[in-house]
Amino acid sequence: MRIVTWNVNSIKAREDYVRLFLDRESPDVLCLQELKLETSKVPAELFEERGYHLATHGQKRWNGVLIASKEPLEEIHKGLAGADDGQARSISAVTGGIRLLNLYCPQGQSVDSPQFPFKLAFFDALRRWLDAHADPAEPLIVLGDLNIAPRPEDVWSVEAFDGVPSFHPQEHERWAQLLDFGLHDAVAPRVEPGTFTFWDYRGGAFHRNLGMRIDHVLVTEPLLPRISGARVERDWRKKKEGLTASDHAPVTVELS
Repeated sequence: MRIVTWNVNSIKAREDYVRLFLDRESPDVLCLQELKLETSKVPAELFEERGYHLATHGQKRWNGVLIASKEPLEEIHKGLAGADDGQARSISAVTGGIRLLNLYCPQGQSVDSPQFPFKLAFFDALRRWLDAHADPAEPLIVLGDLNIAPRPEDVWSVEAFDGVPSFHPQEHERWAQLLDFGLHDAVAPRVEPGTFTFWDYRGGAFHRNLGMRIDHVLVTEPLLPRISGARVERDWRKKKEGLTASDHAPVTVELS
């Protein structure tokens, strides 16, 4: 079972690129973030024509999350009550006997911005949601653009990110709360240190490898023995057939 998470940075702008990815890679499950379209305008046929079942939580111009699976989707839940302020940042469903929680977490902007406490509150509510609705003894995957680089090797420069959102001590505390719930980073032990998932479009960041690892796949303990591989699909951060890629690369986890 191949599961992919990917911040596409606008499904409207990236529709042909996603089509190319699906035709070449054909993952069993694809979780997308930052759709930037309301649900009714998301191109459902792009997925359904390829045999995917679809669950979408969209929003005009901003945010938006989607789960596409070759197996049926059940127990679909949209939103994160008390945390997302009505923004389309969370969608959950069960497929293939596994609960998926696909997230587009707030970025936080700057520590003196109202967006930073909003981000911290989002993670606090996420932990409360997990406590209320999930069981670490059951198969669960929390994945998506979590907008936290948890370790020094997950940013290109610790000095450049000192005290900056996505690499802030208060965010690292929230990351620890997720692990304390019973989640495990499925990707970090299986990729080289300094493997990133996001590179800014500006300043040649991708070609200079000035990136961050902020897109994650976290799993509960029952799924650990099933992980047969994990990788960042760095090649899909490059332009293909004249099509511009997202500023994030897809992240893949393989389950037996």
